[in-house]
Amino acid sequence: MTFVKLLDELNVFFRDLPANNGLSVLVGVSGGADSVALLHILYEYKERLGIKRLGVAHVNHGLRGEESDGDEVFVRGIAEKLQIEFFHTKLCRSQPRRGGNLPPDAHADAEDTGNDTHTGNNSTPNADNAGIENWARQERYNFFHKTARECGFDYIATAHTANDQAETLLMRLARGTGVRGLRGILPVRGDGVIRPLLGVERRELEEWLESRGFAYRTDSTNADVKYRRNFVRSRIIPLLLEGNPGAISNIAACACSAARAWDIVENRVNEWIDAHITKVSRNAFHADKIGLRDERLAPEALLILFEEYGISASRLHIDRVMKSVILSAGEHLLPDGWRFYPRKDRVCFVKVKT
Repeated sequence: MTFVKLLDELNVFFRDLPANNGLSVLVGVSGGADSVALLHILYEYKERLGIKRLGVAHVNHGLRGEESDGDEVFVRGIAEKLQIEFFHTKLCRSQPRRGGNLPPDAHADAEDTGNDTHTGNNSTPNADNAGIENWARQERYNFFHKTARECGFDYIATAHTANDQAETLLMRLARGTGVRGLRGILPVRGDGVIRPLLGVERRELEEWLESRGFAYRTDSTNADVKYRRNFVRSRIIPLLLEGNPGAISNIAACACSAARAWDIVENRVNEWIDAHITKVSRNAFHADKIGLRDERLAPEALLILFEEYGISASRLHIDRVMKSVILSAGEHLLPDGWRFYPRKDRVCFVKVKT
């Protein structure tokens, strides 16, 4: 993509965002190439894009010692040079790593994290590493939203690229997802988070930064394949690119196709939920077996329900529920303390209190 084409796309992107008297945008900047490029682009072309106010938000997760502190100093320096408001926070290593609830609409791209954190001695991507990634993401977005709300910013811009989109789709495909999940990272979320660079590949941003002489930081944990995203980024993506140089843009384009498909399917899935689900409480719901026999809509609806109730299920769990329509007894395990119990005409889902 040429830079002229990128500016044209950014013009359309920001033109379609509702705002009063110009846009005010808080940019999440880690210090890495993607977020530094986003900040410089929005600053340099803010008048053309209709941006009246820019701010920089930086979260020092405190998990890489002096390197994390160096990132904070670096980002603060950019903000001061550009004379942009700078907002920052430093998290404590001893903070609970499960974090709070994700902000509204964040479930739609819950694996959109990069790698700002590092953990111990596990040799393969696993749940412990995912837990730290989730904690880091939750705390980061909590700070972004708090700052935007208290300081009057319309939008929060993050620098997710086509690479992030491709990585996210591959991870979701591996775990098992539906049409809704295949939308990947959303360009505009309902909570004011925007991703203007989703159509740009990371290498293009790095080339632009180098051509302009802009420095950026490199996270030393980016090569650590203990993290699922790093594993996909450093092991899987290069293999795909060997066979097809357009793999990243092609995979990312699938997210756009899925978004259009979801616009068509969404109403039917919601109608299925209204017709076949009884929501008893925050810890229980029932699905009638007539509905579960619909192999077109039931799996997609179950994925949404599991997400709503905080059940981190994979495609395997969905398949088990679908097969339970021929059973009328027994107890079956689900993640996060949930169980499901097939009965004569329905399947009961219950969270067991511990």
